[in-house]
Amino acid sequence: MRKKQIKIGDRIELIEINDTWTKLDKGSKGTISKIEGAQDLIWVDWDNGEKLALLDGVDIYKIIKK
Repeated sequence: MRKKQIKIGDRIELIEINDTWTKLDKGSKGTISKIEGAQDLIWVDWDNGEKLALLDGVDIYKIIKK
């Protein structure tokens, strides 16, 4: 679990996502808008306009510096 290291407002970069319906690609960037600990969901406002959650422990991302 990485949730303790992240916070709302952090910028992240997508490395891999387990979602065939999204238009996000490796390298997509966004800002964390909500963290739901009970479901391990990290909601992101992606720069391409999508609002899609990452599943912590399944999807792979990294925190990027502003």
